[in-house]
Amino acid sequence: MVVLYADVSGSTRLYEKFGDTIACADIHVCIDLLTEIVEKYEGKKIKTIGDEIMCSFNRPDKAVQAAMQMHVALRDASEAGRFQSGELHIKIGWHYGSGVYRKDDIIGEAPTLAQQVICMAKRDEILTTQKSIDELPPMIKCTANFIDRIEAEDGSGDIDVYAVPWDEDDSEATVVVGTATHEISGELAHSALILRYKDQQFEMNPHKTHCHIGRGEDNELVVYGDFTSRHHGEIYYRHGRFHLCDMSTNGTGVIHEGDNFVRLHREEKILSGSGTICFGGEPGTDPQAAVEYECIEAVN
Repeated sequence: MVVLYADVSGSTRLYEKFGDTIACADIHVCIDLLTEIVEKYEGKKIKTIGDEIMCSFNRPDKAVQAAMQMHVALRDASEAGRFQSGELHIKIGWHYGSGVYRKDDIIGEAPTLAQQVICMAKRDEILTTQKSIDELPPMIKCTANFIDRIEAEDGSGDIDVYAVPWDEDDSEATVVVGTATHEISGELAHSALILRYKDQQFEMNPHKTHCHIGRGEDNELVVYGDFTSRHHGEIYYRHGRFHLCDMSTNGTGVIHEGDNFVRLHREEKILSGSGTICFGGEPGTDPQAAVEYECIEAVN
């Protein structure tokens, strides 16, 4: 069977910014919308866990179709003004494996690895495993991007984790990760990342793992660049390193300790050392969008 988890991203911030009444109402609308899609693709909602749903499918192709449609439906609902808070995003993790129904729950390999995978996912992402990818049609399989190799929590050994693109623009994305994160030694691991922008300073660490960046006031770091998108990009912490992800139209530039300028467009890059990130253009042409960063190495 397939077990799939879909979790509302940034729900804590939703409650803090808009209050319990609006946040609860929006999450309720979101859960109902996700449940409709699950049933449309021959799946079954097993239970709701706060702002997350757990569901099952008999076929991996139906599960991935449902996952893609969930993201599309939420984007369309946000643009149509169905959420009082403006827009909602989710992250999805799923796995095809063995499982056993126990009353209103499922136990076994499928839910254990699906839960492990969704914990790695970030906003607007669909993550799954190599075993799941192997069961998909070639047209979908060939678009999947390798993310990481991790040790399975059920003790079955290492598993490869893949991201499945759901947006037409995402299908052309290239994931630039350099060395696979599971091969990074302890000497290269980071304990913190400091971001400095004008009078703002934002610190990330293994407990504060995500920072959304853009012109929108709902971002953790608000950057007022001439070419900066409302939700321009994200920095997230995974397996000891900080990853910069561009999700914009104009791209993101990085200068690492005086090296040549590197431009990302719907790509990812592992940050190291210190340097400058420009959200939407080059630092020289758009200084209003330049953010200084500094990676703090972990102490062994």
